[in-house]
Amino acid sequence: MQKSEKAMKNKYYNRLRWLLLPALLAASGFLAAGMTSLDDAELSDVNGQALFMATKQTNGAHNFYRMGFDAQLDLNVNIAELKLGETTTGVDLWAKNLALGCTANASNVCVDSASATQLRPFTLLRPFIQIAVKNDTNRATREVVGFRLGAENASGPMSIGNFESFSGYLTATANIEMQEQGKGRNPDDVAVTCGPTTAPCPRPGDDLGNNGVNTFGLNEPLRALGLNNDQACLLSICAQFRDLTANYDAVARNNLPVVLSGRRQTQAFIQNARLSEAVDSITGSMGISRSNSALSAGLINVILPILAGQVGDKIKSQLATGLGTTVANLNTYQIPYNVQNLHSAEVNSTLFGLSFQKEAGVQYPGYAIGMQKGWSMYLPNAFTLTVSQPTTQFVSNIMSGAAAAGNIIGLPTAVGGGGRVYDNCWGTAVFC
Repeated sequence: MQKSEKAMKNKYYNRLRWLLLPALLAASGFLAAGMTSLDDAELSDVNGQALFMATKQTNGAHNFYRMGFDAQLDLNVNIAELKLGETTTGVDLWAKNLALGCTANASNVCVDSASATQLRPFTLLRPFIQIAVKNDTNRATREVVGFRLGAENASGPMSIGNFESFSGYLTATANIEMQEQGKGRNPDDVAVTCGPTTAPCPRPGDDLGNNGVNTFGLNEPLRALGLNNDQACLLSICAQFRDLTANYDAVARNNLPVVLSGRRQTQAFIQNARLSEAVDSITGSMGISRSNSALSAGLINVILPILAGQVGDKIKSQLATGLGTTVANLNTYQIPYNVQNLHSAEVNSTLFGLSFQKEAGVQYPGYAIGMQKGWSMYLPNAFTLTVSQPTTQFVSNIMSGAAAAGNIIGLPTAVGGGGRVYDNCWGTAVFC
């Protein structure tokens, strides 16, 4: 039979089927229950949405097949310990006391269950599984190399007691203010060198004596910068740091990117803090409040603009030593941030997801980078870190080595502010 004759015959049978269908339904009693027949024109006006959705996308060397539900999934889940990708050498993703969702007040703000009026969910809109296929056009070498669990949009609170290990990609924003001291907000002046509790804070190899403790009895982290003793001189006029207290303006660093990328990581990195420039800002605004040296504070302030470069160089040198870097690298130094300090995140993303790859470099559509081998989490814009502390606190954390260890700053302690783990047990919830 010719192709055109076969097509005409199929069209004839299809039309005959629709003509006979009302009669068959009527004979079986369906039309009597209220169903009516539709002609071709009426059928063309009817639209429907399937519960299941499927799409295909190409990104780089991979094709991605996505299968999802046209549904909204609201979760309030507590997981005592989540371990994904555990081997003898470590764990890809390891989170203790992971909670999706929280107890909230009438304003939908996460609060302790004692004052909560509702459960606030972690919402997955149109959840899906996405399969990554390599060599999709070659039947001999085609293979599945990864899959991703995600959603068209994931939103809501997520909290973690401790993030022991992280694999994948995480981004956040940091706003850091090193507060002014002696100029309004913190009215007390501060000693330049360390206090009695951290003596002797010497200048290595100096000829100024082995005790650099400030002569005012002021202790860090709030009343002393904690620097080693040194001196600044103009011609034959010198002043030791231990005999001076200072005041200075604030330094702010806003919208700093925070990035974590890789496998089995424990630290994210705060970028673009420009610490060398921060020191220049502090010394450029610095004034001497008190002097126990032979030179009066007024005289030192007269020559301070000339000495500021010397003072700044000495501060930079000590900060670089505390961070384990060099003065030349202070401006580009990325401040480490321990992910164990990340206790909560407010997720609102079209890209949030968990994935597993049999090889590194699988870059799912929309992802900024390829994922690592094994399990990964993609968590963009996880939180905003806003910390405002006295400059002495930051300097103390650097000089003590805490900053280099990832503890220069901590998240706020209030629920919803990135600190405490969310409470997720309320009312008749039985999963707690």
